[in-house]
Formats: sequence, C-alpha cells, structure tokens
Amino acid sequence: MRIIFIGTYPPEKCGIGTFTYNLRNAIEQVTAGNEAYSTSVVAISSNPHEYDYPEEVKFTIDKNNLKHYEEAAHFINRNADVFFIQHEFGIFGGDHGIFILSLLAKLKVPMVVTFHTILNKPTKGQMSVMTAISKRASKIFVMSNMAVDFLEHIYKVESDKIAKIEHGVPVFDLLSRDQLRRLTGFDGKRVMLTFGLLSRNKGLEVAIKALPRVVKKFPDVEYVILGKTHPNVVKESGEEYRKYLKLLAKKLGVEKNVVFDDRYVTDRELIEMLTACDVYLTPYLNEEQITSGTLSYAVGVGAIVVSTPYWHAKELLSDQRGILFPFNDSEKLADELINLFENPALAESIHDAAATYGMQLAWPKIAQKHLSYFEKIDDKNIPQYPKGFMTIDIAVVPKFNFKHLMRLTNNTGIFQHAKYDIPNLKEGYCIDDNSRALIMLVMARKFIKDSELTILLTKYLSFIHYMQKADGSFHNMLKYNFDYIPEKDSEDAFGRTLWSLGLLAGENRHLKGHGKLAKELFLDALPVVDSLQSIRGKANALIGLSLYAGIDEKKYDTVIGMVNKIADDMVAGFDAHISKNWHWFEDFMTYDNGILPLSLLHAYHVTNNKKYYEVARKSMHFLEKQTLKDGIFIPVGNEKWLFKNKVKSEYDQQPLEAMSMIMAYLMLYKANNNKEYLNNLFKTYLWFLGHNTQQTSLYIPRTGACYDGLTPNGVNENQGAESLLAYWISYFTVLEAYYLQFE
Repeated sequence: MRIIFIGTYPPEKCGIGTFTYNLRNAIEQVTAGNEAYSTSVVAISSNPHEYDYPEEVKFTIDKNNLKHYEEAAHFINRNADVFFIQHEFGIFGGDHGIFILSLLAKLKVPMVVTFHTILNKPTKGQMSVMTAISKRASKIFVMSNMAVDFLEHIYKVESDKIAKIEHGVPVFDLLSRDQLRRLTGFDGKRVMLTFGLLSRNKGLEVAIKALPRVVKKFPDVEYVILGKTHPNVVKESGEEYRKYLKLLAKKLGVEKNVVFDDRYVTDRELIEMLTACDVYLTPYLNEEQITSGTLSYAVGVGAIVVSTPYWHAKELLSDQRGILFPFNDSEKLADELINLFENPALAESIHDAAATYGMQLAWPKIAQKHLSYFEKIDDKNIPQYPKGFMTIDIAVVPKFNFKHLMRLTNNTGIFQHAKYDIPNLKEGYCIDDNSRALIMLVMARKFIKDSELTILLTKYLSFIHYMQKADGSFHNMLKYNFDYIPEKDSEDAFGRTLWSLGLLAGENRHLKGHGKLAKELFLDALPVVDSLQSIRGKANALIGLSLYAGIDEKKYDTVIGMVNKIADDMVAGFDAHISKNWHWFEDFMTYDNGILPLSLLHAYHVTNNKKYYEVARKSMHFLEKQTLKDGIFIPVGNEKWLFKNKVKSEYDQQPLEAMSMIMAYLMLYKANNNKEYLNNLFKTYLWFLGHNTQQTSLYIPRTGACYDGLTPNGVNENQGAESLLAYWISYFTVLEAYYLQFE
C-alpha cells in the first residue's frame, strides 16, 4: 500500500505541516519492516522553493499555480494506492482552496481526507468545496463527535463515510516531572502555561485579569505565555497585542508573574513544558474551534487543563478530564484556579483522568486506526465525479481584486464614470451603478468573508436610501456636491434598484439592519411598479419582485400578483412579435438583451409557470444565435443595434451584454441541468478575458478593473462603474456555476 500525503510540511512552520509529519512518521513506525507499505508526501506552500524539504517529499506544489495541481494528479495516479489529504481552507489555492478540486477531478486512485476545520456556518463557497471533496472521498476523518455531527447534518455527508480519529500526541522518552520542572525553570512555582500564536481571539487578557486575586493568595504563581505573535497580526498591527498584554499586567500589578516566551518550540519542548506545568490554560474567546492539537497534547500527557468551553474543549475535557469556565469571565477563572491550587486531590484526580484517556492518543495508536480504514478501502469502487462534469476551467479565472472598486468608491457611493482609471468626479453618481454594486456585494458575500465587503455594502445601501423620493421612486443622478441632477427618472434604474433591494432583503438573517432597511425601501417603492412602461424597466423589476416574493409571507400575494402581471405582459409581447426567423420581444434588439429572458427565468423559479420558462428558453436560444459565433461571444453592438431583417451592429460591444447572458445561462442550467448552458456561460465569460473579436482582454488583473467596452479599434480605455460591476457580477456567477458542477 503506497500512501501519499498532501499538506504543508516541515521545515515550513505550520500546524497542518506538523500534523502531517507526525502522522506520516507514526505510520512508518507501525509498518516498519513491512515492505508492503510505503509513504511519501506532496508538500504544498505559497513558496515551496524556499524550503529544503526532507527526502520523503517527492513532489511540491505552489498553492497558487493551478497547473501544479494537475501535474500532481498525474504523479499521484502513477505512485499511490491511497491519496491522503490534510485539509484546511487556507493551505490550498483559489477562493476557499478551490484549486484542490482540479486535482481531484483528474485523480484515479482512492482518496481519503482529514478535515481539520469544519464550519457550522460556511459560506456558499466553503460549503461547495467541502461537499465536493466529501463526494470524492472514500473515507473522511475528523477529530471530534461535534465534527461528525456537522458533516452529517450541515454538509449532508453519509454517516458510514465518516470516522472519528482523535488528534495524535507525540511519544517521547522524557525525564521525570521533577527533573523537567528544574530543566524548564518551573521548579518552586505554580506555573500556568498557554501556548500558541498570539492573537486577540486567544483571550489572554482574560487570564491576566484573573491573576491579581490568584497571586494575592498564591504569590508563587507564574503565567507563561509561550509562542510568537501570529504572522498575520504582525503584518497588520505589529506587536500591538503583546504590548497591550504587558501593559495590562503592569497596570494590574502582576507584571512579575507573567512571562512572555517568544519562541516557536519543537514538539518535544512543548511536551516537556506541558508535563512540567501545573495548569495548561486556554482562555479562548470563541467557541468555534473544532480541533486543537495543543489541547490534545495537554490531555495526552495528563496536564491539568483549565479552559473556556470551545467545541473541542467541551468534548475532550468532559468526564472530569479538565475544568471549564465561561467565556470572557476573569472572576470565574480566578475562582477555578484558586480552588484548584487549594485542593491537591482535585488536581490529582483531573491529572489521572486526563492521563488515562491520553494513553489512547499516542501517535502509533492513531496511525494504526488510520491504517485499519485504509485496508478496507474498495479500490474497485472509487467515488468519482461524473465524466465530463467540469465544463468551466477555473484555471483561467483570476482571483478577485477589488482595488478599482475601492478607488471608485467614496463615503457617498460609487462614481459612475472614470477617465481612464481615474474617478470622474464631474459626472457624479447614479443610482443604477450603486444598485449594481449592491447586487455584486451580496453575491460576493457567498464566497468571500471580508468585513470590508460589509462596509462597502453599507455605503451603497445608504446611497439608495438617500436617493429615494417620498412617492417611492428614486432620483437617478447625484452631483459630487450632493445636488440631485434634474432629469427624467430612469425606469431601468428603478427596476435594477428594486432588484438590488429584493436581493438584499433576503439577507436579513446575516445582515439584519441592512436587510430590514432594504425591505422598507422595497415596500415603499412597490406602488411605482404599476407605472412602468419600458420592457427593461419591467424586466429588472421582475427579478427584484421574484427574489422578494419568497421572503415576505404577508406581502406574498401582492408581490406574486405583480410577478405574474409583468411576466404575462412580456410573454404577450413575445407572442406578438415572433415570426419564423425572429423569436424576440420586440422588432429590434438594443442593449442589455439577456435581461429579458433572465427575468422570465426568475419568474418561472417562483411561480413554476412553464410558459415563462418556454419563452425564456426560446428567446435565449435566439439571442444565442445572434451573439455566439464559433464559440466566441459577439454581443449586439450599441452603435446601431439589431433590427428585424437587418444586419447586426458588431460594435460597440458592452460588458453589460455579457453579464446578463451569463446570468441567464446559469438560471437555465438551474432549471434543467443541461451542461451545455454552463459551457456557453463560460464561453461568454471568456469575452472579458480576450476571447473576443479583438482578441483583447477587457479585464485588468493588476487593479481588478474592466474597460468600458470593445470598439473597432480595441478597448475603450475608460474604466467606469458599469463595466467594472458587470465584470464582477459575471465573475461571481461563474464561481457559482463552477461550484454547481460538483453538487
């Protein structure tokens, strides 16, 4: 049995790397002398060439180079009988580590995986990646009962595919505890120890605030904070947190009782210190930690653990194997520590319970448990993705980059135009683009967890709020000095604003204040819908109405009535204009054409009216014939458009055309699972990246901007909001489509 691991790996300093190293060594140890077994490693890193890996590393992957994953798949297929993934979202490339799926798509041998992090509230992207990996796995290993429960009930993984194997603990020939206390400098003190990379979620200030009462009763107490500051924290704020902790200790008069040991220690050194200390303390502030290797180490050596009740601690310290105290409660922590130091018998009973349980956590025993599952794998019945399922090549999709979005946005909202890549303040703002921005950010939040997105979303929603009139309609344009620009209101802009509000109102569970305001603005605008005359204004509004219909039970009948009325009007218009060679809603095609079938697909989604679907499908196929030639998207040009029985204008090509087509293709796929729609969706997206009549990319990876259009002479070099947002809405639609392939 040839076992190939993938994960980070020493000498890179990483918890996953340490785990991979220890498990691989333990398997080597328990299979020593048996030539039927061999192990090797595929090491992954953002800079693999920086490390001098040991000989067991046979292949390296640059995490951000998608081609490496495909090359690794070929290597693994030739050299492995079992492929073993150590999974953590951050160690693999792409959004949420999506690049690992490209490897799995080309893998031909059985795969097993250890999930080191399992979220109870995953984003759509995180859920999709986890689900895709789970479907391909022959066996899934987790380290706690709660992790098993999450996989079964949140991620819908079959229970017989999951096995709980706890985190291993290194086994060393150690000196006696008394000798170790002298060696570590702990002798003659009551030593509390915390270990790990420092960051504010560790809650170390809670422990320091508990010290004055403890020290008053036991002056020999010493609190050792072992570990470097997390590199991301250093990058963002330097050693601010460590300095804060030192100042806090000084303010409370316990600075002589707190020792900062700024080292990255080896496993052996950590085990020695855990054995020598009196209390191992984990005062973490957040319950959402499914696995803690250091906590396992502490229990494994029989350390007396005092901890907040985060998930792994609640489980591992049950049955009197440790002491739990409430989150962020220094007084209760002080009570528990004083009680512990006053009652040696209590300390001894906790030590005995932990040490007894810890004996089963030794790495050789953990390795043997893994091997017992490997030997049961049926290599003739390997879970596989459907043949030809990956129609979207994620390799060519750039990573998200919001630099230009930030450049175009100020505290008021997003500027509508740019002169080249410079915001054009003279043209001010429009509600259309701020609504598009809102739509894009709601989509982005499914895939990206970033507080900056919520800040931006707040600005765009605030702008819409400011632009709403007393009658529920909206001003269209705003000058840089906050004066409204007097002109006729835009029905397209109204409809798109309703779309953005209907979409955001559905996010009330995650963005309560934003969702409530969106709902209020939506309902205030509802009376205006009946006055809409333009077909695109109606189509945009129809999408918003369809999105809102399912979230407001009280208004359902009213809103669904509006959905049916607009959709019926559009169907009637289609029926009135079709002929043998013309399947469209009007006798001409102008701008944003894909929005018309897209809106009917949304109406179909909430009403299940087959007529809406059929008209959407027919009109979309007709639009496709006009715009997709030999695999290249050539939208109806905005110069002269396309009139019935006339020749289509090829230029100027606008990003908005690609966006609505891409979104419509996704809705068609959701309606009937025809992969050809995903194929055409991706061909249309490639228009942005240079697969177009000018063979020129409109997307600018360096800044995340998009040129305003394609002309006979190349790109329009201005980079305004409409083109930018059309690209990013298309981008997140492509991401959703990519994930759907694995479901």
